[in-house]
Amino acid sequence: MADIRMRFLGHPWEQTTVSADSERPEEVFIALFLRAMETVPELRALPGDLEAYTVRWDGDEASIYHPDVEQVVFRAQPAPGRSVQGGAPVRTRPPEVWREERGHDFYPAPAELAEIPGLWATVLEPHEHRVVGLRYSSAWGEWYVVELDDASGEAYGWSCLGGDLSRGRWGLIDLPALESIHQESDLSRLVVRDLNFTPAVAASILPKGRPHDSCGDADCPVCPPDFMTEYVARLREIIAEHGFAVQAVLADEGSAAYCYTIGLHESLGHEFVMAGLDVGAMQGVLHSVVEKFAGSSGPVAGEVLDGLLANGFRLLMHPVESLEPFAMLRAVYGRDTAVPYWQAVWPDRDGVFPTDASCSLSPGTQPLL
Repeated sequence: MADIRMRFLGHPWEQTTVSADSERPEEVFIALFLRAMETVPELRALPGDLEAYTVRWDGDEASIYHPDVEQVVFRAQPAPGRSVQGGAPVRTRPPEVWREERGHDFYPAPAELAEIPGLWATVLEPHEHRVVGLRYSSAWGEWYVVELDDASGEAYGWSCLGGDLSRGRWGLIDLPALESIHQESDLSRLVVRDLNFTPAVAASILPKGRPHDSCGDADCPVCPPDFMTEYVARLREIIAEHGFAVQAVLADEGSAAYCYTIGLHESLGHEFVMAGLDVGAMQGVLHSVVEKFAGSSGPVAGEVLDGLLANGFRLLMHPVESLEPFAMLRAVYGRDTAVPYWQAVWPDRDGVFPTDASCSLSPGTQPLL
């Protein structure tokens, strides 16, 4: 678990706890920012092109900027040991209004509520992997809860209004507001809890036929197979328009995050990959590497690049030995595709690369693929 202090554009500081296995806080901070882009009105109003944002990381705090906004749009840092002053006011969940008409409690028993993660707790998990703990429905909509602040009743999950699955979305769900909606002449508009619901991952619970947002792993046993067809088609569209796509793979307990290009081999004859840094930062560096080698014959083993990393650090071009990590390349071009990949390797604080035994980076921080 990680206690995080964060601040959104125009909002006071607030504190949350994230179920985080990652040892790199910057990865958690970026995940919190992506969630905030879904749920915070001021951030939802900003442009959706994530490549336009700049991430600054000083070792303890992440600050995110957009060129069209004068202020920092998002800041995050490890929370201090004491309580945060000046944070968002605590809202108390009001009592149920329509208990008698509903015929059952709107909220489940305390023991069941305790099993549902708090707000922001699951930001590192792909949407389809999150466990849905509660389901509510009405004649005019349905709501699936994956996170919940029991004190206020504010929740996060997937909801769909009016039966149009294409308009379903992930976002905040105000449970007290839903509980209070009632028309005496039409009880079908009352929002009720599904008493027969059994918690399960979103991929198996949410309605079929909705747009999916998966982890992007072609071999994922959780995400719906039909999503992969849509995802691969979207990648092919990006490649056709821009010449290549950049696929991110988030870190887990046994491996570091990495990003790799797909499609460059059609024009350059090879692809690029980078591992061990913040996903957003790696995506930006990979775009710079692509520009560096555009129109050239390609990298040479041991070649060192200047000017692509901050603080004067250099990049080492290292040939990749196995194509196993590049599942989406195989999904787009076929499982028998043989494409040379070059890894852009970054050094430790002394400028020493992991190819040197004297490198101070711990094992697994930046695996040589």
